[in-house]
This record gives sequence, C-alpha cells and structure tokens, in this order.
Amino acid sequence: MNLLLKSEMTKLTKSRSLHWIALLMLALSAVTALSCLSYVNSPEAEELEIVFYGYDAFFSSLRDTPTISILGVIAISIVVCGDFENRTTQLKIAVGYHRAPVFFSKLAAAAVADIILLLPYVLGRTVLQSVLLGFGHPVTADVVANMAAAFFTAVLVGIAINGITLLLAFLLQRTILVAGAGFCLILLGGNALVSFGVSTPWFGRVLSYTPLGLLRAMDAASYAPAAVGKAFGISLLWIAGFAVPACRMFQNAELK
Repeated sequence: MNLLLKSEMTKLTKSRSLHWIALLMLALSAVTALSCLSYVNSPEAEELEIVFYGYDAFFSSLRDTPTISILGVIAISIVVCGDFENRTTQLKIAVGYHRAPVFFSKLAAAAVADIILLLPYVLGRTVLQSVLLGFGHPVTADVVANMAAAFFTAVLVGIAINGITLLLAFLLQRTILVAGAGFCLILLGGNALVSFGVSTPWFGRVLSYTPLGLLRAMDAASYAPAAVGKAFGISLLWIAGFAVPACRMFQNAELK
C-alpha cells in the first residue's frame, strides 16, 4: 500500500493537467478578488454577499458549493480515469497488486488532487484581498487551526458530494464520460437540490446531513468547531458509503 501511495503522489507532482487547472484556479481567485474592489462602499455589497477582508474571503471560498463540486469531479476524473486510459491501473494489477489497495490508493490520491486544485483558489483570494483590503481579523493559532480544519473538511465534502462520480469512474473508466456525467449529475441535479433547500427550510435541514448541505451548514454556524467536526464526520460516512460499493465494483469489473 505504501508503494502504491508513493506512486500516486509522484504522478500527481508530474500531472500537467492538474498543474494547469491549479493555475487556472489561481487566476480565477485573482479575478474574483479584484472584482470585489468595485463594490467597496457600494450599497449593493451586502445584498450580493460581497466580502472584502481576507479572512471573510477565505470562508466565502469554502461555501462555494458549485466550484468545490466541479473540482471534485475533475480530481476523480484525472486520478482514476486517467490511469485506466493509459493502462497504468491494469499494469499494477498485472504485476500482482490486489485491487482493494489499488482502489484506496486512488481514493487518497483523488483527495490530494482536490487539495491541489482548491488551495490556489482559496489562498489566492485570501492573500490578495488581505493585501488590498486587510485581513480583517486577529491572527492567532486558534484562528489558523480553525481555517485549516475548515479547508480540509471542505475537501472531504467535495469528495463526498462526488460519491456518484467515484462509482462512475470505476464503472465507465473513461475521462470524458465520467466528467460529463459528473457535471450533469452534480451541478444540475445537486444545485437544483441546494436551491430547493435554500427556499424550503425543512428540506434545507435534511440537506444539512448530506454532503450537498454541509458547506452551507458550516457557514451558517460561522465555522464553529462543532459544526466543522460534524461536517467532517458526515463526509467520512458518505465517502465510506460510496467507497464500499465502488471498491466491490472495481474488484469484479473487467478492465478495458
């Protein structure tokens, strides 16, 4: 398992597609941060939920459910489907690796890839808006720890939201098919459910126990440690709930 994880991490450091998308996310963070400047002293800022300080920008990035969902789709597509298409996964099995360790090494790699893609967006906004408008909050060890916990929990939420994408990745084994299906299911179906949850309080409370509602639930609780811990635990349960059938599917699948 250690060798498999080391191999996956090495591939991530050399993945050009991952690096290009990370750079695009950094550019997006700069555009988003600079666009906030046009709302300084504007009466529309509060209505549009525009945030100015770096501290607020950090947490604003973490409640961006569509972006975090898309990055989860991309991470799983690159890590899982990319290796099916270049036959790296098939080679690992041919040389004697069991499928279950291969599966869990890829799940771990997908989470790391998601971190690589999300971090430039979150940190880019935070740093740039802090430089331009100030951080807006005292910097203490507790604040930094809470920010780190919220970030890594948001990564887990992004993977949990994409549980169906994970299943499809091991079933279809093709990047374009999995990415297309993931975008449709997560963005169209998921966003429709989130919108319904916002307008319907009882459904919103139900969603707060599912990955689709966890980012908003943490935000509503001002990222209190209890809320972050709850989201972390629920995400792990949902990931496990999708990982078990996905692993079984992989163990029984005919590799293409």
